[in-house]
Amino acid sequence: MFNLPLHPLVVHFPIVLGTILPFAALATWWAIRKELLTQKTWAIIVLVALVYTASSMVAVELGEVDEDKVEKVVAHEVIEEHEEMGETIPWIAGGLLVMASAGFLIPLRNSHKFRMAFAVASFLAVIPLGITGHTGGELVYKYGAATIHLPAETKALIQSGKFYAAHEDHDEDHEYEKKTS
Repeated sequence: MFNLPLHPLVVHFPIVLGTILPFAALATWWAIRKELLTQKTWAIIVLVALVYTASSMVAVELGEVDEDKVEKVVAHEVIEEHEEMGETIPWIAGGLLVMASAGFLIPLRNSHKFRMAFAVASFLAVIPLGITGHTGGELVYKYGAATIHLPAETKALIQSGKFYAAHEDHDEDHEYEKKTS
């Protein structure tokens, strides 16, 4: 029924959360500092950091599951670069979770410094997250890692060159429909 690999589906959670987190942290820090929100509001940032950490751990585990399959079509060295970068993300997310928690637990007069440090660190953490996503994208689009999950019939059509010819006819029909509408 559903034979797509789970890693590419799950990996988008830590990417989105890790990208949103610095903006949410900065906005929340500012709103608490200006007394527009209460101190307890920072718990939302802690929760997002927790889900970011957990989802990154799940994404790494699911990547391990796919690795043996993908090595049939992509060189191990290419996969290794993505894997090593990916394995750093749960550690980075976990460190951010500790920092976010400190910003929640530390008394008011010092918590603003921890929250600002967290916001800056979470912005910097987007860099390795982006590199990891980029190397994953290269695995799929440059090195063809996704082809391992294609049905045998589709692989045969691609290898024969008939797949693209069949789709060119469809594209021409679609263009004709656009022009006549």
